[in-house]
Amino acid sequence: MKKNLFWWISITIVLCGIFSAHEFDGRYGRSINGDGKAYYAYLPAIFIYQDPTFSFIDEVELKYYPTDKSQFKDFRNKQKNGKYVNKTFPGLSILYAPFFFLSMLVAWVGGFAVDGYSAPFQWGIAFSHVIYFFIGLRFLLSIFRRLKIRDSVSYLIFTGLTFGTNVWYYLVYDHTVSHIHNFFLATVLIWMLLNWIQTKRIQYLGWSGVILSLLIITRPTNGMMILFLPFLTLISGKYLKDLFSKEYFQIKRLMPFLIVGLCIFSLPFLLWKWQSNLWLVYSYNDEGFNFKQPHFFDFLYSYQKGWLLWSPLLFLSIIVSGFYFSKKSLFQLISFMLPLVFIVYVLSSWWCWTYGAGFGQRPMIEFLPFLAIGVALFLNEYKRFNFVYFLILPFCCLSMIQSYQITNSILSGGTTTKEQYWSHFLQLKRDAPSVVVSANWKLIDQHEFNSIQKIDKNHPFSHSIKSVELASVKIAVLSVEIASDENKPDLRLVLCNKDGTLYKDVYLGEHISSSLTQMEFKIEFPDLKNQTLIFYVWNGDSETKAEITKMGLSCYK
Repeated sequence: MKKNLFWWISITIVLCGIFSAHEFDGRYGRSINGDGKAYYAYLPAIFIYQDPTFSFIDEVELKYYPTDKSQFKDFRNKQKNGKYVNKTFPGLSILYAPFFFLSMLVAWVGGFAVDGYSAPFQWGIAFSHVIYFFIGLRFLLSIFRRLKIRDSVSYLIFTGLTFGTNVWYYLVYDHTVSHIHNFFLATVLIWMLLNWIQTKRIQYLGWSGVILSLLIITRPTNGMMILFLPFLTLISGKYLKDLFSKEYFQIKRLMPFLIVGLCIFSLPFLLWKWQSNLWLVYSYNDEGFNFKQPHFFDFLYSYQKGWLLWSPLLFLSIIVSGFYFSKKSLFQLISFMLPLVFIVYVLSSWWCWTYGAGFGQRPMIEFLPFLAIGVALFLNEYKRFNFVYFLILPFCCLSMIQSYQITNSILSGGTTTKEQYWSHFLQLKRDAPSVVVSANWKLIDQHEFNSIQKIDKNHPFSHSIKSVELASVKIAVLSVEIASDENKPDLRLVLCNKDGTLYKDVYLGEHISSSLTQMEFKIEFPDLKNQTLIFYVWNGDSETKAEITKMGLSCYK
């Protein structure tokens, strides 16, 4: 019963987090979002729309996502022959597939639209993260038991992994990337390789190749996991040269697995042909690696997006793992550290080394099982270091609070400075948006409206403020004092002209609280001439309620 306690408690906490963080049938907060739209799109394109051009996403965006296109993601990249391909690789769609087909059934039975994006599909993708992650932990438990690691150590490490690293953020808040699924595949790969090394059964090597093929067509950089093969060999008490003997390596018996692996590996090429009539493309276009200028130390330690700074538990993990392997042998230390260094070098050489917004360095999540093995071996042998158990709770609290901060824009993932990090340390309330007026701006028009206004289903629009006709304007500052008791209210500031040819809006859902809050937003124009600007607040014709006490429009050139 005690052994099951971790699973029941952790799964319950994760599910509660997901339910509180996502709107599965609202325009904001959907699970299929960001890069996840690209990874997922292969499934509806093939099995619902039979559309290699992905033209259906334009209709989907209008139907299910914010009309202001604040969450729009166009993943179609143009090729030399004028046709378009999905920029992402299809491996994640294979892992999504069971949940996609189950969602189709649920949607059909429940009367939802069977279009790939209605609520059952959003739920399906969210739940896939939970199921794959905890199955991955079960494989990791089996790995630890094969290495004779005590279960108490295993569950301590699982607690740290789940709640004390950026895994929590990508498990609960952000379902737009592939790393939780890659974590699962990595644990399966390690399990297969260890079984092959320790039992000499060739089928485990065959399945390792199949899993590695799936990892590579999910994210090609996952292929670097094979660099840990010497490490896995040494901790099993073997030598790498032994693996190439007839006892370990029987090519004839590997042929069926080789065929399956090649079939999986060929999927990107087949899909490129289907989309663009080209067998080989570079789907990321001008995005790539710059190996001459890696952001190695920024990747590890920067306030902007440092892997170890944002997850200090992982810094401690590397220290204790390195200590353990250094006591065993120089070869074990090198076999563990050298792949990690190389992986960081490669990943930090990507053109966008921060990998966008989010929490910490997300591409390192798939390599955490290898790091977890080192920590487990250390704790299993050096029992006098049991004080480590008491460090887990504060690290978990820190990680969960920072995940909340990034999700709620208290800190900005990918652009945080040292000053912002410490001035908002453990802060749970978001700063109100404000605008600093530059001395170079020249005020040309200003209007205010001070009166209590109510917005609801029957009154979706606020009072509007109109500027005079402006000969030229480059910047407009919109200010409002507003409150709403609803969670993520569907409210936006709208700035337009008389004939509607100009339309700009700012979504307020992330900034509003139940108490009146003064906030300001800046809208820039490249070259706007002879226009009268109109500013108002709108609830998107929803049932959202709000109270407004002040509004202001200032125009500059």
